[in-house]
Amino acid sequence: MIRFFTFIGLLSLALNLWADTDKAAGAQSGQSLNAQGWYERMLEHSPSANYSGIFVHQAGNQTQSVEIVHGMNDGEIWERLLHLDGQVREVIRRGDDLYCIHPDSSVEQVQQQGSSPFGNKPQGDFNQLARAYDFRLLGKQRIAGRLVIGVQLVPKDKIRHAYQLWIDVQTSVPLRTELITLSGNVLERYQFSYFKESDGFKAAHFEPKNKGAKLELAKSSEVLQAREGDVLEWRLNWMPSGFLDQAAKGHAPKLSARRMYSDGIVMFSVYVEGVEKVQDEGTAQAGPTVLAVQHKQWQGRTHRITVVGEIPAQTATKIAQSVELL
Repeated sequence: MIRFFTFIGLLSLALNLWADTDKAAGAQSGQSLNAQGWYERMLEHSPSANYSGIFVHQAGNQTQSVEIVHGMNDGEIWERLLHLDGQVREVIRRGDDLYCIHPDSSVEQVQQQGSSPFGNKPQGDFNQLARAYDFRLLGKQRIAGRLVIGVQLVPKDKIRHAYQLWIDVQTSVPLRTELITLSGNVLERYQFSYFKESDGFKAAHFEPKNKGAKLELAKSSEVLQAREGDVLEWRLNWMPSGFLDQAAKGHAPKLSARRMYSDGIVMFSVYVEGVEKVQDEGTAQAGPTVLAVQHKQWQGRTHRITVVGEIPAQTATKIAQSVELL
């Protein structure tokens, strides 16, 4: 009998060793990848990964914990984000549909594009990013008890921040991302404190925790439509290399003339609107987000130009100054 249990114990040990060997082999298959290879592997595999966890978002002096469930359903990314600090706030994503659930159980539906490991920002492809960043490996670390590989995106110029992320070897999901200044100060960080792979997609895991919320009854956010003859045209005469216009439109509506630009990592928006007088000009910063305000005269009227984004203040100011009213 003792020999039998000894045999069972040895068999169990062997099976565990084989499982560990398989995992090690999977990790080893990526050991020869360079920084570009790890980044492209993340873009390919992380959107379809099934997992749950808790991550901490730090922006400036503010921190908050968020529970996340992520999966792929019929080729569409599904996510459920639940804020664990303060008021109960919940966000559910089903493909391009985003449902914001408020504490009173009311639901607002908005349209959004792009995919992100943490459901907050789109990740650009390597070809776009290579225009503005050099890719470097940071080596191995452990985050949330898992082996990760660090990748750093170093700006080729001095007019944007650096970005770095640590990619889980098994799932290719980044378990930590950081936006940092060129002097090394962390402006924003997302980091998992708990991460668990899921066996597969289960729709029940993406239902609202707030039982009173009805997604099918959600009201869509209103979208401002430009009327013919009610168009203020403008253009940027300068912006950092690698940024692309997300809308690619040649005009913007008056009083709410916004365009968004992204280099694949960070975004900034430009607003142009008519105002009665000049006020609150200059720059301000909250965490990773900077605000720059300038004013220009056009056809006898004052127009306020506002640039908002995760870019250095001097870059935002230069963008605002480059706006030309047509």
